[in-house]
Amino acid sequence: MDIQEYISGGMVESYALGLLTAQERFEFEQICSNHPEVKAALDAFELQLEKQAMENSMAPPAELKQKIADRIFAAKQTTPVIPISSSSERKINPMASGWLRIAAAACFILLAGSIWWNMDLRKENNALKTNLGKSNDRIAQMEADASIIQKEGMKMVGLGGTANSPKSFATVYWDTTSHDVYLLVNNLPKPASDEQYQLWAIFNGQPQDMGFIEISEKALRFYRMKNAQAAQAFAITLEKKDGNPAPNLDKIYVMGNL
Repeated sequence: MDIQEYISGGMVESYALGLLTAQERFEFEQICSNHPEVKAALDAFELQLEKQAMENSMAPPAELKQKIADRIFAAKQTTPVIPISSSSERKINPMASGWLRIAAAACFILLAGSIWWNMDLRKENNALKTNLGKSNDRIAQMEADASIIQKEGMKMVGLGGTANSPKSFATVYWDTTSHDVYLLVNNLPKPASDEQYQLWAIFNGQPQDMGFIEISEKALRFYRMKNAQAAQAFAITLEKKDGNPAPNLDKIYVMGNL
């Protein structure tokens, strides 16, 4: 088995995204245990997924914990002492009385803290809603992307790095029914300001322009490209800004066969 060809064939991404059958998962795990380079490729892809999740996570305001502590301390200093009548004192032993006062003070502190917390959270509400909306939009987009690549008739092509960029990798998903093409950029170096990546579909030795790729700081970008009526291979080249009518064969960064 050619391990590098196996890695570039998209099995690593399919395993991590839960797209394999039970038998395929078993076979992949056996290969992982026997070939450290496959396990390393899986770890690298999972780190990219984790990085994407962290980029979309929301942290509470840094000062929130200290504000709560300050308000509770202030409430504790001003907690009123609840008087107990002499008749009540005869019915309650001193130890129970002490615990009742502590419990009452604790309830007051918690109530005061809760009131302040709710008032303070209202101020943060708009910002949190905005962040939550962005996260929900991103999750919805990821779910939509996942439903696309699991469609029946979808072919997956792993594009492995060339000598120009050995660590580069991308995945093409080609719908053989609708001829729609989608591109998942796993790892491509950011180009210079006057350069741009371009995807090509190759059939009978002839390249077909599939569109430009805008590289951002976010990992695992998913792109909708032009349609391809037929293809035997796909490749990404680095071209001048606004692209070329024909690929620059000296700057092929990734390539893979169907």
